[in-house]
Amino acid sequence: MTAAGTMAGQVAGSIRFLFILIALAVSAGLARAEAPCGGTVRCAVAGGYYLAQPPPDWDRVSALPVGVYYHGWNGSPEGTFRNRAMLNGVHARGAMFVAPYARGGYWRQIGPGRAEGGLDDLAFPRAVLADLKRRWPVDATRVLAAGFSRGASMVWNLACYGGDLFTAFAPIAGGFWNQTPDDCPTGPVRLRHIHGLSDRVVAYDAVGIYNSMPIPEGFDLLFRLDGCSRKPGEARTYPRGLVCEEFRHCAAGGLELCLHPGGHSIPAEWVADGYDWMVGAGRE
Repeated sequence: MTAAGTMAGQVAGSIRFLFILIALAVSAGLARAEAPCGGTVRCAVAGGYYLAQPPPDWDRVSALPVGVYYHGWNGSPEGTFRNRAMLNGVHARGAMFVAPYARGGYWRQIGPGRAEGGLDDLAFPRAVLADLKRRWPVDATRVLAAGFSRGASMVWNLACYGGDLFTAFAPIAGGFWNQTPDDCPTGPVRLRHIHGLSDRVVAYDAVGIYNSMPIPEGFDLLFRLDGCSRKPGEARTYPRGLVCEEFRHCAAGGLELCLHPGGHSIPAEWVADGYDWMVGAGRE
């Protein structure tokens, strides 16, 4: 083959390679266009979906803190997103709001001998967070797991069996179901729990009507896990009769227990308050 022929072959090969790259780029672009995600558009992952919305003033470059909210029994991400006060409170902190969907409308237990119906509800949160980090620049040092009622049960389960996934945990009006674990394999955690002393759905200091475990049992486990002194700091009082005691003298992690005289409820601001506790805002 002549030098000219060799050169022509090389040029043709380069052109074919360039066309392949262009085709791949176009294909990837079309795939993204066919599957938008964010806001009220569902983000599909293995095991379900989630909704996610960055704060409206996000610059599309800065790393995003995240607040993940696990809805209560028969709730939904769409229903959660209609609670604009909850979203706005998290957005005001500069954080992305994320709401995953529980299969069948409720979260299941996690851990050996505890999983219900053979469904592993630890794999799904891992898939959600992995997908979230693929789509957005997540600040992995500020990721909160919050939840209400059965969603709070999920948060307690995640604190025990998925403690590596989140920076801190903020369950509200829900704890372990059926039994309190003997140990938590992922180690010490930071957890702030809120509960009503008149809660008739998930009792605070007794077995509840749906076989929820007493919250003090869960704290006994975390006291051992974190190596905490049981003597709290000075109590702080907040609106709605909320009184919080923080346990700072811990070998690792950190705990806060907040009680109020009410029942089974979740004022919208309590999720953002959990974020403030995570980052230490307003703490002496």
